Amino acid sequence: MRMHTQASKLPVVTIVGRPNVGKSSLFNTLLRKRIAIVHEQCGVTRDRVAQPVSWNGYRYQLVDTGGLGVLSDEKNVEFMDEKIRMQLKVAVESSDILIMLTDVKDGITELDREVCAFLRKHDKPIILAVNKCDNFELEDEASVFSALGFENTHAISCNHKSNLDALREDICSYFPPTDEEDEASPDLRITLAGRPNVGKSSIANRLLGEDRVIVSDIAGTTRDAVDIPFSFDDEGESRNGLLVDTAGVKKAGKIDNLVEKFSMMRTEEAIKRSTVILFVIDMSQGVTNGDKKIANTIKAEGKPCVVIANKWDLVKAEAPKQKFLDDLEHDLPFMRYCPIIFTSSVDGNGFRDLLPATLRIFEQSLVDIPTALLNQVLHDMVLRTPPPSTGKGFFKIYYATMVKNPPAHFIIFCNKKNYCQDHYKRFIEKTVRNAFGLSGIPIEIEYRERTHLQEKFRENGSLPGEVKDKMAKDRKKAWRRSKKYRG
Repeated sequence: MRMHTQASKLPVVTIVGRPNVGKSSLFNTLLRKRIAIVHEQCGVTRDRVAQPVSWNGYRYQLVDTGGLGVLSDEKNVEFMDEKIRMQLKVAVESSDILIMLTDVKDGITELDREVCAFLRKHDKPIILAVNKCDNFELEDEASVFSALGFENTHAISCNHKSNLDALREDICSYFPPTDEEDEASPDLRITLAGRPNVGKSSIANRLLGEDRVIVSDIAGTTRDAVDIPFSFDDEGESRNGLLVDTAGVKKAGKIDNLVEKFSMMRTEEAIKRSTVILFVIDMSQGVTNGDKKIANTIKAEGKPCVVIANKWDLVKAEAPKQKFLDDLEHDLPFMRYCPIIFTSSVDGNGFRDLLPATLRIFEQSLVDIPTALLNQVLHDMVLRTPPPSTGKGFFKIYYATMVKNPPAHFIIFCNKKNYCQDHYKRFIEKTVRNAFGLSGIPIEIEYRERTHLQEKFRENGSLPGEVKDKMAKDRKKAWRRSKKYRG
């Protein structure tokens, strides 16, 4: 089972330009929401970021790219510029339309001419946009860019949102409108989370089988949360998903600038909208306080999770695998419900098991446990292992129900909450997890004492309204299934 990057079915429009001309600002403006990180610092955007855009019945895929200091292959470029240039080449080659963005305040620079020559090699429609035309005088100055040889020049201002409709019309003139509705976000949304430089981007590239995101030994290489649509074959059926590579999570006191702060915000948003988290730990460094903080965030958000013990190739000769498993369980006791997979992006060890484990957890997160079955499991548990006495009395379970998933939230109606000792609560959670295969799913159990009024309802053969409604729905589902099988 392998993942493949899913090519967009929409026309692809890519924004290209030298550093700090406002490519990410234009990307966010056309998108009408803040996705790409915008800052006056040069070189903020590194990986290519893509999002679908809808405007007046037209739909297309918009791509933001990193700005390049140098574009010529013959020149001596820095490492990061080289990586960004490789990303840009892939983006341009897969594009249908190119937007070349310039800065009116700087005039035509040598880099602008190099970008222009680079784009013309690919024989694609090119739209010239001159940004930062914040007043009429600057709009007039944009006419000098006609020297680059383009018929139409769009003098725009992302800050003031001026002259953007004309640019949108020019973009949409290259393809027909569509009557199709916006594609819904795939149900399977996998987010890679972890500290800086633990190997998240390497894992993303290995899963996808291509260099989709930039990888380097420099901590903090990834800045944006990069959404990557993918597809995979599941027993002959093609399925879609979304893989999100995020910036490494730092402690608040170690965030040096606004760019890093914005990166952390994007990572937190990505965790909140994910359906499964791949939590990456660097085994060569062991579990750090930063790892524990991220684990707490994942658990607090109630997200299904797989723990990836990465860089296994660096430490596997030091001790048996079981020793590392024991250390992980000791250092992250609140993540014991998560399966642990040892991986190495260098030799591919463990990657065969990664996607199947993620899918199993995702499918378990969709399970709705019938109330009758849940109560039968708890009834059998109590018969086998009765709750111990607290000295004041015995803990009694009257009935239980599942109210949501994920996290798997259960309500247990009981006599006295304080009669249930902590070790027996852990035993109940373990019993429910094992009985219904909820590996990787956080479980929340809420204990509610039965009030005097509820006691009266029970004596009359009734149940509290919310439980009664839940059981009625379960009976209705069972009846529909039986009717379907009867034909």
